[in-house]
Parts: sequence; structure tokens; C-alpha cells
Amino acid sequence: MATAAYFDWDDRLFAKRNKEYGAYVLRKNYVQRTLRALLIGISLVVIGVAFPFVKAYIQAKLEGLTRAKKKTVITELIEPPPINKEKEPPPPPAAEPPPPPQRAQIKFVPPQIVKKEEAKPEETIANIDTLMKVDPGTKNVEGDPNALPVIEEGTGTGNQPAEVAEEPEPDPNAFVAVEKEPAPVNLDEIKKRIVYPPLLKEAGVQGKVIVRILVGKDGKYIKHQVIKSSHKLFTEAVEKEIQNLEFTPAIQAGKPIKLWVTIPFDFRLQ
Repeated sequence: MATAAYFDWDDRLFAKRNKEYGAYVLRKNYVQRTLRALLIGISLVVIGVAFPFVKAYIQAKLEGLTRAKKKTVITELIEPPPINKEKEPPPPPAAEPPPPPQRAQIKFVPPQIVKKEEAKPEETIANIDTLMKVDPGTKNVEGDPNALPVIEEGTGTGNQPAEVAEEPEPDPNAFVAVEKEPAPVNLDEIKKRIVYPPLLKEAGVQGKVIVRILVGKDGKYIKHQVIKSSHKLFTEAVEKEIQNLEFTPAIQAGKPIKLWVTIPFDFRLQ
């Protein structure tokens, strides 16, 4: 009976070469080393996946042991005192301080020119000595001439500044009739200080920014509103210098008032 012969390519390939080391050994042990590496890799993956679960299980066991070691201490409290169902009488109200002694008053009679025999004794004007001891009033009141007059205390401290009502700002869209409108004083100087945005200048972009400015009574800038702008960079360039604008104040009824004024800023390439 014929038997099948196993043909080894490694032996055939290294028939006349050194088989003690080198490529022959590596090729002969290739399957074993690959299988070993595969088993090691699978083991590491299994360990990496199972590690969090094992760690959580161990922590749970340790927490359970720690809780079991804790002792519950029961402290016996003293019994509360018995509740007295009978209501205690409320304390008597505090006695109000007696009112201060009233100062004596004498009726003040407006001076009238009458004949001596027609003058009534009870309506005669008191002399200076009497008024030094009593206070003038609407009627005669008997009291202590040595009592001090009652002065009501105020609620303020005396150091508070007087409250001045702020004047409301005018409506930007409302028409206000004035004798003289605000006029810019240094508009040409401000326009020279406004820098043309380099990016828009290189791109050849031109535009305009229209600004509405609130001018104070002293002609100073208060605030502004941007009504129209061709580009955000144009607006930023104007807003950097617009606060330095100065005006002649608006005049209404001979007095300066706050007023809105509209000023355009053109950006043109020459």
C-alpha cells in the first residue's frame, strides 16, 4: 500500500543551506509563535475589558465590609417636661412714659388800632416779659413755663445731598423747534483723524456712515446712534473718534437744551 509523502517546502528550500539559525528557524517556528501571540493578545483584551467590572465588584465588597464594621450608637434622651395645658397669662403691657409737661401758651392777638375804652382786656397784646416766659399760640393754655418746647425730629441725617431730578433725554425721532440748532466746532479735525480701514481701502470699497448724536447743554457729546452704515469697519473707524466732537449747544427760549443732531461721514477713495 502506497503512503503519501509529506513535502516540506522549508526543507526543500534550505536543503543546501545552514539550518542551525536564521530564516530556517524562524520559518519552522512561525505557526507556534503566531498562535502564542494571538493567545496573548486575546488574553490582554479580555483582561482590559473585565478589569473595570472586577474593580467595581471589589469596591462593592469592600464598602459592604466597611458598613458592616460600623456600629450604630443609640443615645437615650431625657424625657421632655410635661406640657402645661393651662395657658399662662400674658405679661402686662409696658407702661407708657408720661407725656412731657406742656409749655404754657398765650393767645396771640394781631395788633389793631382801637380806642382805649374799646379795647378788651383779654385781647390786649402781651408785653415782652410775658412772651419770654410763654409761647404765642392760638389760645391761652396753662402749663409749665419752664418746660422745653416740643420739637419734632426729622428723618434725615443732614448729610444727604439734595436730590436733583434728572432731565429726560429728548426723543431721537421727535421734532423739536429751537431757535438755534447745534453746530459742530471741530468736525473737520475729527474727519481728518478718522482712519480709512486698510482692508476696505485695498479692496476699493467706498461707503457712508450716518450717525445721530445727542448734544448736551454744554455742547459736549453724550451718546450716539448709528442710523446707516455701508460696512462694519467704517462704523468702527467713526466710533473711535466721534466722542471727541464738540458743538455749539442748541438754544430754545433763550436757554441751552439737549438735542439730537445727524451727521454723515463719507468714505471716498481719491
